[in-house]
Amino acid sequence: AFPTAEMPSTPSSLRYSCSRDASSVTMAGFEQGLKELGVEGISAVGKALSSRAEDYVNDAQLEQSWAIMTMKYAETHFKLIQSYDASALRLTASDDHIYVKFMEKFSNLRIDLLTADDLKSDAAKTAWREFCNQFEGIVEDFNFGTLLRLDVTKEYTEENTVLVPRVQFLAIEIARNRHNMNTMHHVTS
Repeated sequence: AFPTAEMPSTPSSLRYSCSRDASSVTMAGFEQGLKELGVEGISAVGKALSSRAEDYVNDAQLEQSWAIMTMKYAETHFKLIQSYDASALRLTASDDHIYVKFMEKFSNLRIDLLTADDLKSDAAKTAWREFCNQFEGIVEDFNFGTLLRLDVTKEYTEENTVLVPRVQFLAIEIARNRHNMNTMHHVTS
């Protein structure tokens, strides 16, 4: 009954498909993003993601590839909420579970207009870390860096985004969808 979107999660799965009823939509732009990364870029990102944190070193090519991936993910997300009624959109198979846990822990969080303190203060970091870690093994790439819009009324811009773990992005965007906050972006044909 709900449109389902498999948001890309790992470098090897930078493909987006959205099924709605029996039809299937493929975003050529996302496939193009994969091609732009190239084999070297994807290999570098894959190697870093499978390495231990202690072994990680800064690599300009890896950082550039990672930045491209996060932007492509953000672009895909925004195209989704523009293309479909976000109130009925499911971002993962675990949306219900994520939403329930999010509302239990952050029911007083103003999700329409977030601040850096809501996400990055010492107290917030502790609360969010506890929240995010419960999804390890449940949500693929639960801690992968993902761009989140601070102001739900605006698009992804440098001024309106902050980097958060993927499950934090999912929790907030799922709540925004269920509270009809993203429906304003839906473009009807």
